[in-house]
Amino acid sequence: MYDILKDFRSKNISRKIVDGIKKIASEFERVKICHVCGTHEYTISKYGIRSLLPKNIEVIEGPGCPVCVTSQRDVEIAIKLALSGKRVVTFGDMARVPGREFSLLDAKTKGADIKVVYSFSECIKISNDGKETVFVAVGFETTMPTIAVELERGIPENLYLLTSMKFIPPALDALLEKNRRIDAIIAPGHVSAIIGAEPYEPIAKKYNMPVVISGFEPLDVLYSIYLILQSLKDGVAKVENEYKRVVRYRGNEKAKMSIRKWFKIKDAEWRGLGKIKNSGAYIKEKDALRVFDIEVEDVGEVKGCRCGDIIRAEAYPHECPLFGKLCTPERPKGPCMVSLEGACRIEYLFGGMNG
Repeated sequence: MYDILKDFRSKNISRKIVDGIKKIASEFERVKICHVCGTHEYTISKYGIRSLLPKNIEVIEGPGCPVCVTSQRDVEIAIKLALSGKRVVTFGDMARVPGREFSLLDAKTKGADIKVVYSFSECIKISNDGKETVFVAVGFETTMPTIAVELERGIPENLYLLTSMKFIPPALDALLEKNRRIDAIIAPGHVSAIIGAEPYEPIAKKYNMPVVISGFEPLDVLYSIYLILQSLKDGVAKVENEYKRVVRYRGNEKAKMSIRKWFKIKDAEWRGLGKIKNSGAYIKEKDALRVFDIEVEDVGEVKGCRCGDIIRAEAYPHECPLFGKLCTPERPKGPCMVSLEGACRIEYLFGGMNG
């Protein structure tokens, strides 16, 4: 209907899409759309997309940030490994997630050997000195193939992985079981480039709702919202691929094959969603938990922090009593304020989550 491929930020096309959204929206009392991608939230907030929507159309972020959904238990295990003398390597956002007493970066000030990297390949170079090293691996299906490539090439004997890798489709199922107020899903473009559109079909069918895979330009998101409203108007629960220029129906077969080859499926703990069956992945032969036998006590969220509610799409960041006061990017109390894909961090930067 709209040729957004000609100009992803065309004012003329955006006006037409917004007019179309308003026309269809007038037929509904309320529509709640949940997206599960921090990059989508960044686009929505940076470009003020919520301000263009009718008040009865709500768009909210769910479990779309891998750092944010990493369980508090996994955070504490990583810190304990570091304090036990192991070198711990991870991505920058993960190093700043608050633990019960302090973060991995705080542990570094206490003498722990903590290294921050941009990729798993950097971690491999660091670990070539023979010291026992643990890579704290977080991410969704998008990140797994990048790790699998290095596993295929071979990694040092002294390098192990504490994996908090997770699969999105089981999390969507768990989210929709917990939050029945959601009317539709905007599926993540990055993840979908790997897994394709096919895995979302059982979700659309089970919950009788539209699922639209979206790209990341402002018009991608606006048009995805339009497609959702049109499907709701027509009473059709289907999966649509707005991001066809990147996402195929069956995804990237080679990447999926590498995931199946190197990762084992397990039940996984998600912050805000609890334990979800078959939603996690680990490397059996290099699993740091099995090798070092680390255990921690059950730990809860920081008192007053609403990261769990935000991940379940039950609250916006500004509804948290800590937001912008006791919890800021400089002094985060929860992971949603740490990660660049976290809803709290994004609202702090741009505002606009409250529509």
